[in-house]
Amino acid sequence: MKKWKAAALGVIIVGGVAGGWAYWSLNPARHFENKELPVLAQPDPNTVLAPEPAPTAKPDMKSFNILILGVDSLGTEPSRSDVMMAVHVVPSERKVNIVSLPRDTRVSVKGVGYTKINHAHILGEAKGGNKEGTLMATQTVSDFLGVPINYYAKTNFEGFKRIVDKVGGVELRLDKDLYLKWQNATIPKGTRIFDGDMALKVVRERYGAEGGDFARQEEQSKVLRSIAIGLLQPQKVPQLATLLPSLRQDILDTNFTDADLISLAWLFNGIGDDNFRYAQLPGRSGREVDSVMGSSLSFWIPDAEGVKKIKEEYF
Repeated sequence: MKKWKAAALGVIIVGGVAGGWAYWSLNPARHFENKELPVLAQPDPNTVLAPEPAPTAKPDMKSFNILILGVDSLGTEPSRSDVMMAVHVVPSERKVNIVSLPRDTRVSVKGVGYTKINHAHILGEAKGGNKEGTLMATQTVSDFLGVPINYYAKTNFEGFKRIVDKVGGVELRLDKDLYLKWQNATIPKGTRIFDGDMALKVVRERYGAEGGDFARQEEQSKVLRSIAIGLLQPQKVPQLATLLPSLRQDILDTNFTDADLISLAWLFNGIGDDNFRYAQLPGRSGREVDSVMGSSLSFWIPDAEGVKKIKEEYF
């Protein structure tokens, strides 16, 4: 009996030490504060649209930038980035700023010239496969916004649908009826739970949405928030470690470590909508010659002063 009690006490002590270590090392502010953040891309001063530096963060407010990429493929074929979001995270304040980048945004791609921002990924893939696709996309966004990119997460259509289904669907509120052109169907306004297949249809629809691509970007932001909150509900956080292998299959590519993802789960646990800020890229529609296609195409032409303001306020 004494041996059994001693063994039980040992398990409790070891468990307490492990729990204390996890609390100490994976607490979001401490985890990201104490590690050397990776830097995937630094802005090239020769191509930056908004070159003035953003206000320097306080020493106790270490932050980092993530590029979210949703590529327009079902498998491993070369693909453009159908969804691009730059996300700024301040762990100590549990703040998340999201900036949607329209896929038709006219930007300068290093070694290519001016083209659509979503061409960067497929141009990189053509040059050197998946890794080069990621690097060219991150470098292009870094140059355009004038900020470093520390992390990225990339998925495709099938991976997106599986992630949504694993969190039990996403709850979305549609303020207006949404007509899905390619399905010739209408989703009535209101709040409902969407499974992965329907969520993908919502975030890809731009022709049937009032407001076009801007309405589509806003829905993408809502889906991203809903996925984060749904996956990281309190009852699911303890299970996150066991979910990581399957989540990594759905996320095609990322440089987040497992410890990073668990720490992010802690960061998002219980976070509310007030902790998120969302912005769309200011600009105008227009036609310009595309360096890749060699012909005149429709673009979203960004407003330089507006981009500078977003950089200062969101990064």
